[in-house]
Amino acid sequence: MGLYDTLDDRLKALSEAEFQYIESNDISRASELDHNCTGIYMEATVIYFAIKNPNFIIKEHGRRKMAQIHTIFHEVISTIAKQNGCFVNCYSPEAFLILCPGKEDNVSVAVRTAMKIAFALSDTYKPLYANIPNIEFSMGIDHGHVLGKKSLTEIGSDRITWFGRSIYKAKAISKESARPYHIGVASIVFNNLEESLKTKEKRILGIKKTVELWTKVSYMHENSKKHYYQTNHKLDFKEDT
Repeated sequence: MGLYDTLDDRLKALSEAEFQYIESNDISRASELDHNCTGIYMEATVIYFAIKNPNFIIKEHGRRKMAQIHTIFHEVISTIAKQNGCFVNCYSPEAFLILCPGKEDNVSVAVRTAMKIAFALSDTYKPLYANIPNIEFSMGIDHGHVLGKKSLTEIGSDRITWFGRSIYKAKAISKESARPYHIGVASIVFNNLEESLKTKEKRILGIKKTVELWTKVSYMHENSKKHYYQTNHKLDFKEDT
């Protein structure tokens, strides 16, 4: 049988199969998937982390430096995400997808994770790439259901490709965000945040006041006006917050 005959048979089988999925918030169950029409379906808060200017970095500093920066970011993001019960996919050479399984009342886990990542990259570990002053990053966060499918890479290892509207909305919010507002969240995320992540107590001229941590911003998404909330607030990732 020739190569294209095999492809024809494979595509026919896939097109006729009914897509099946496991409904679970336990990412380890993805090991039960095969490379056919099966997936894992979960409710999660999605963080889309983007390196804002990769093309400029490559142009000014080269491919190897960009790859090094990507590796450093991946290590930081993966470690903090894992510490907070989330997990990371390498979405592209300039982005990471962080999924925090759970319902709407669990969105604070994702926002806290994002605030810790922002602190780690813009404060603690910034000296590691201080010679590249033009590195920028942002995070967009949304909540919803996502479907993951196992994919076979060319080198034979497995990865999960994720699908869901919340991913694209998080990506759109990330695109709108910029330093010092590294983090932007959709309304569904903001409305379900713990109060400790919405405000903080601060002394202004000796008077104790409650300060809002978020600013409401308008943007266009899918040809309509939407709102998201942005913040420059960060949390020390080494502290139990």
